[in-house]
Amino acid sequence: MTSSAPPKIEKPLVGRNLESSVVKTKRSAVDWLALATKIIAWQIAAILVVEFTLALAGLGEEEIFKLDPRYGFVHMNNKHITWRSEGYSKSFFGPDGMREAGLTIQKPAGVFRVALLGDSIVESLQVPFEQTFGQVLEKSIKKTAHGKELQVLNFGNSGYSTAQEYLQLKNKVLKYNPDAVIVFYNHRDIFENWAPPDQTLTNVRPYALHLPNQPLTIDNSSVIQWMKSPRGKFLTSIEWIREHSRIWGLIAAWETQASFHDPVYRSVVGFFTSPVKTVKACVASLSTVTPEAILDSVTQTFKSKSKSASFSIQFIDDKKKDATERAERKTDGKQEETAKSPTAVATGESDSKPDHSKDKLDAAKASYILDAPSLKDFPAARVESEEEQKALDAKAAEIKAKDNYLNLMFKTLRSVLSEMDKDCKSHNAQFAVAIAPSKLALVEKGESLGLMDLSYDKEIAVVREFCQSEKIPFADMQQNLQAMPGDQAAKLFYSMHLTKQGHDYVVSESQKLFKTLLGSR
Repeated sequence: MTSSAPPKIEKPLVGRNLESSVVKTKRSAVDWLALATKIIAWQIAAILVVEFTLALAGLGEEEIFKLDPRYGFVHMNNKHITWRSEGYSKSFFGPDGMREAGLTIQKPAGVFRVALLGDSIVESLQVPFEQTFGQVLEKSIKKTAHGKELQVLNFGNSGYSTAQEYLQLKNKVLKYNPDAVIVFYNHRDIFENWAPPDQTLTNVRPYALHLPNQPLTIDNSSVIQWMKSPRGKFLTSIEWIREHSRIWGLIAAWETQASFHDPVYRSVVGFFTSPVKTVKACVASLSTVTPEAILDSVTQTFKSKSKSASFSIQFIDDKKKDATERAERKTDGKQEETAKSPTAVATGESDSKPDHSKDKLDAAKASYILDAPSLKDFPAARVESEEEQKALDAKAAEIKAKDNYLNLMFKTLRSVLSEMDKDCKSHNAQFAVAIAPSKLALVEKGESLGLMDLSYDKEIAVVREFCQSEKIPFADMQQNLQAMPGDQAAKLFYSMHLTKQGHDYVVSESQKLFKTLLGSR
């Protein structure tokens, strides 16, 4: 007896299609994940190759600052630096952001330490470290009169104000137990003690202010507030990348230049960081662009050109003005002629026979003259006088406000320097002030004086007077620079900072100051 095989139960077609679609979906997801992993891996590999290439070339190594709530910004630590913006140098910032190799906080025995404080003129990234004036002085002087070995420490930091240098002295420099501290005062430093922060990292500073009858105040609330801004948070969040990525270093170098020289870029950055404020500023600036303003600008342009010898353009207003002037001249001529011979005009007689009988004063005319209106009764003259007086008062108020502000800034500067002197003395260190050479001051004349019309020589005079009154050693390195021929002075600078020749000039100008400090101990 044969039996038939059980019928084969096939899966429904719909079920098979569903199962195959699930398998295909899984395979597709795995394939896409594998592809994404390969792309990411290749991107990481490409980034590493670019980073390695830039490291070999020394490119993208100019990102040197990180945010700090106390100072505003400080040098990055353990960072290789290749500087190309002006000049060229290769450096390494050690554990404390210092360029000196093998530096220890503890001062070795038999060493006389001199600490240099200042901004980018002292920092001197534009030349190799061994060519900076501090290192040249260290090697040329070598030993003090008492046989101690000279060691010069460079605490310079680009963009630092005198207030930041004071904080640096209190919290960092004095830990190194220096025997002498020299602060290099640079052009416009007084304004940096009270300058609001902007999008540029090196403009984020604490405030310093000494109001009358109040103690000196140094406040870092503006720094804390800036670090909470969108830009501050962004820079803080990518701090590791900023310290280690040379690709970012190239981006940052371009960004720094754009933030200084490109108004469009500043507007874009401002929109993303402070959109409301930026939009309001744009609207306010656009509101000044009116058809009347454009027409007036064009008219003034043609008027200025019409003064040339090649052609002359006379406007309707000018014609009216000329006609009025001609009429006035004619009237004046007639009045002068009448004044010369009042009787001749009336009688036809010559001036040699004046009629004295008419010289008697008529009572009716006399009363009329005595009742003549005064100048106060002429509205046009009074309004003009009031407007002129208002303009004079406004100008006087502006001058007084400027003088008050400058006096306040100089008072703050003197107070900061005085506190630095006291702190140095309390740590048995000699304090000194040097005036840094400034290229900008060589060309400042008239309208180029800049902020508050303050020239460098006026700043120097205030600092010199303070040092003389407090018996603080002082050196002016701008005085001889001003007397140099222009081509010779130009060789001491790149665009703004010192060349090797510039550092040699500072060495020669510092010799007397260093000998004074070395001989005091």
